Amino acid sequence: LTHGIPNLRQVEPGVWRGGQPTAEGWTYLASLGVTEDVKLNLENGGDPEATALGMTVHSFPLSFARQIGLREIPRAEFYTLIDSQPPTRNVFIHCQHGEDRTGVAVALWRMRQDNWTKPMAEKEMLKFGFHKSLFGLWHFWKETK
Repeated sequence: LTHGIPNLRQVEPGVWRGGQPTAEGWTYLASLGVTEDVKLNLENGGDPEATALGMTVHSFPLSFARQIGLREIPRAEFYTLIDSQPPTRNVFIHCQHGEDRTGVAVALWRMRQDNWTKPMAEKEMLKFGFHKSLFGLWHFWKETK
């Protein structure tokens, strides 16, 4: 844990990624100026600690059934979530561990917000722990243009 957040990394100025924060982690994120919480895991149904600190929570739960391919990931909704983030940034993107769901979301961010190529985004996604064995997420990524 770094400041109470598993796998915490700065993606770019104002954009952070990681796993589910502890109370210490939420306080640290607030001290960084984070105002937007993009939550990809199911736990707690929301992030009350983030809300209490004045952050806006954008919940987009990617269940295990979606991760392994038993249920489809709603592509258009996922794109809308990434595209809706404010240009001022101050965003924290996370799931439980900060590897797989977060990896795909940040790769999409890189392509859609930073104009990265797909190979560049994929290289970073794999570098920070994405598991290709999660067929649903991997298939979603491979079908992404």
